[in-house]
Amino acid sequence: MKLPEEFRQKMQHLMDQEEYETFMRELKRKVMIQSLRVNTKKISVAEFLRIFPYELTPVPWCAEGFYLPKGFKASMHPYYYAGLYYLQDPSAMLPVVALAPQSGERILDLCSAPGGKATQIGAATADQSFVVMNDINPKRTKALLKNVENFGLKNFVVTNNQPQELAAVFPNYFDRVLVDAPCSGEGMFRREPRLMIAWRRDFHPKVCTPIQAELLNYAAQMVAPGGRLVYSTCTFSPEENELQVKNFLARHPNFYLHEIDLEGVSPGRAMWAGDPQLEKVGRIWPHLSRGEGQFAAILVKTTAGTRGDNAAFVHSEPTATSLEPFWEFCTEVGITPPPGRFFQKDDDLLLLPAELPELSGLNVVRLGLFLGELRYGQFLPAHPLALALERQQAKRQIELPASSTEVLKYLKGDTLLATETTPAGNGWILVTTDGFPLGWAKRVGNLVKNYYPPAWRIK
Repeated sequence: MKLPEEFRQKMQHLMDQEEYETFMRELKRKVMIQSLRVNTKKISVAEFLRIFPYELTPVPWCAEGFYLPKGFKASMHPYYYAGLYYLQDPSAMLPVVALAPQSGERILDLCSAPGGKATQIGAATADQSFVVMNDINPKRTKALLKNVENFGLKNFVVTNNQPQELAAVFPNYFDRVLVDAPCSGEGMFRREPRLMIAWRRDFHPKVCTPIQAELLNYAAQMVAPGGRLVYSTCTFSPEENELQVKNFLARHPNFYLHEIDLEGVSPGRAMWAGDPQLEKVGRIWPHLSRGEGQFAAILVKTTAGTRGDNAAFVHSEPTATSLEPFWEFCTEVGITPPPGRFFQKDDDLLLLPAELPELSGLNVVRLGLFLGELRYGQFLPAHPLALALERQQAKRQIELPASSTEVLKYLKGDTLLATETTPAGNGWILVTTDGFPLGWAKRVGNLVKNYYPPAWRIK
């Protein structure tokens, strides 16, 4: 791997010779660290470790994170499709650990796609916090939405807006704000060598620093008094890390640094910013810990000021008549849908997040949980509804063990044959693996028609 010469020279200048040589050796090493993070909304860590087919090694800084054994194709296992875990670089788990989200809070994930940190927030709060998940790239919001739905989350809104548009709607509003900023990506050079080309052309630190500063300025406006702002990058660059935080604090005297003290996480390089307090930020180095490069800083807003409170989201409830097909479906399958307010947009039926604020002026991609479609007096269930259901909740379900060939057929979209264990009579069936929902199917005679979404299927 041929690293950019400018990058090599800069790091050599910043480090002493011994550390520089160790650092460069590690960056050039061909290594692919694989890890997963358990979805504690669906399963406890203890139970997951009991049912998972391989022994796992803990990630030091994240209680739900585990290193995977070499050769295991985690993206092919049924538990992945049941949303029991998310595949994520171990270092990328740090920002949400630093954010420390709590149930009942208002949370903003400003640069949310592809959804790793959003799903981590949802699991950490047991889906009991209102979370705005935003990304400025409309294409990336599709991947974000898929990952969030696979985790079975419902108390969220996905938006596609510029930060200034959000700041106009949510002044002093959020208890926690995460800014996982676009950066030069130096910490991912080893994992994704293509980023070295992008670094030379489009994502040089000089290009990224003004973008990061702007994101932080708008994010600061949205933090409620006493709230927490976490700024993170996956780069080694001091300009984008310690110096960016130093400059932010100079611009925002109503914020102060909170120390990150976690096993495997190194302190910041205060000497690079000429400010001793910058030791409070956290860094993960590939030559010091088992992970790629990561930076995180916890910025706390003082309690001075007034908390923002938006008006409640106003909408027309669907009529009892229009909802009849949905209730009939629930009775047929034997499920109790999550409680909450319903919202109908054209044919789509959604379950709104609790305490949803007014969102006028924002480009909303998804409002809460997509339940399904109401068409021609019938209800067609959506895939997210299946994944949001609790384990063993449906009375009418078909169990496909994770070790069976039938579950792989289902995940590939194949039609299945009814057996003696298939629920009798035609109609909708919840498909599960080891009790965890996977999706929908429909019995028609001796066939079990597959309704697993084509875009989600195993290729």
